[in-house]
Amino acid sequence: MADAANSPPLTRSSVIAAHELIKEYIHYTPVLTNTTLDQLASTPQSAESLEDGPWNGHKPAHPKIRLYFKCENLQRVGAFKARGAFHALLRLMAEEGWEAGGGRERGVVTHSSGLLNSNSVKGEQRLLRHLSR
Repeated sequence: MADAANSPPLTRSSVIAAHELIKEYIHYTPVLTNTTLDQLASTPQSAESLEDGPWNGHKPAHPKIRLYFKCENLQRVGAFKARGAFHALLRLMAEEGWEAGGGRERGVVTHSSGLLNSNSVKGEQRLLRHLSR
């Protein structure tokens, strides 16, 4: 079983290291923007809409919001879950004694609170099929 105490802290370098570990198993996916949604999100509230709340009497803010969409739906399994599944399994397999202790023969047990055909399961299945070749 993977030991959470061995997990690196969430830092820029740990994210880069995670990417290095999984990059051969994932697709590059673009980041897109949408001007229409940016404009909608940046539309200020009217002064009247603030009257019934804690901001009554305040001048409405004029935010400039840019939304970014990471298109993980373009992964082979159709979701970002493949990244987490690949990273978790590859880190588990790299733990000292995992293979010698029968890890490859015993396999792994996973759980998803979603459907049996969930994106997490699809990601794990895809990686395990690839590694068993």
